Amino acid sequence: MLHRFLLTILPPQELSAAVDRLRDQLHARIGSFSGRYLLPHITLFIADLPAACEASICEAIDQGVNGQHGFALRYEGITHFPDKRTIYIDPVEKETISVVRTPVVTALRQQKALGPALRETDHPHLTIAAGLKPEQFARAWDMLAPHDLSAEGSVSEVVLMKRLLRPGERYAHVRSFPLRS
Repeated sequence: MLHRFLLTILPPQELSAAVDRLRDQLHARIGSFSGRYLLPHITLFIADLPAACEASICEAIDQGVNGQHGFALRYEGITHFPDKRTIYIDPVEKETISVVRTPVVTALRQQKALGPALRETDHPHLTIAAGLKPEQFARAWDMLAPHDLSAEGSVSEVVLMKRLLRPGERYAHVRSFPLRS
């Protein structure tokens, strides 16, 4: 049985709570959508692998974050992807996120068993709602106006989560990997 491993950056608690409130309000207005019950996060990579790979994944992440520094991360504005299926909050320092993600992904790709399953994110974002149908998007977009949510926080760690790759399963915290101050 495969597990989905997800390496993430968690937003500040206040922003996480705001995303949860927005999701609840959206659900009441537009019905079900993807990601409603996910812990608010920014994805760095996804990998669908057997649970037995967990130690190797953690070892590669340890190697990749070695020497990496924490950073300030600003979130500015609610926006969406061009296909209008996902609404998200945009992190400003995408390049800084990439600086942390790249050595981790490189370390994972160096392990023959892990590399082929790895999917790195090329557009970091904090999802509010995903998998939206056109009518859901229109109502959600109107409800979220004026789309000017902003926040700031400090990133001092990346967090690995996993879940069984089966519908309805929830993510569990595996381990946090500190970034140097």
